[in-house]
Amino acid sequence: MTPVRLLGTTTSPYVRKVRILATAAQLPFELVDTRGEAGAALLKEVSPLGRVPVLLLGEGLETQVLPDSALIASWLWTHHQPALRAAAFDLDPELWNDRAMQMVAEGALDAAVNRFQLLRDGSPDTGYVTRQRERVEGALAWLDGRVTFRRPCGFAELSLGCALEWMAFRNVVDLGRWPGLLAFREAWTVSRIGAGTEPG
Repeated sequence: MTPVRLLGTTTSPYVRKVRILATAAQLPFELVDTRGEAGAALLKEVSPLGRVPVLLLGEGLETQVLPDSALIASWLWTHHQPALRAAAFDLDPELWNDRAMQMVAEGALDAAVNRFQLLRDGSPDTGYVTRQRERVEGALAWLDGRVTFRRPCGFAELSLGCALEWMAFRNVVDLGRWPGLLAFREAWTVSRIGAGTEPG
């Protein structure tokens, strides 16, 4: 069997999305932690952007490099669709409304991650940093009630579930302001869709 390595961390919501899908697809993989010296060096070697996740398929000169969670999800759907359908996922790229909701959820997540990193690095909560909070809150308010958790799970539900879990883990926003998102997160938890992949 072709070796499969997933470069990333257990705290990354984008890595978590891939871990959930790869597990559902019954694809054996090795998680290479990029917080360690060897993982960081490998990430630098294979990914010019230096961000996670990166999926490595094969070894040596024949290694295929997939350097983005959306690209990896598309690859998994292309190559493991029967297993993913059996696990109650529907990642049909033609479901445009689903993909649009995914973009909003991941836009909110990107802004939340950006703000979290900037504040942790000592940036003042003004200007650009404040606008990141406003983007997060605006996107979450828009998503509230528009996305409900369902099975089969599409891109929107998968991305929103991972985003909300990360936001709660990092305590970057008070999710109690949006009852629809609270209900979504409760249904996500009850479904156990991400059991064993919780951020930490």
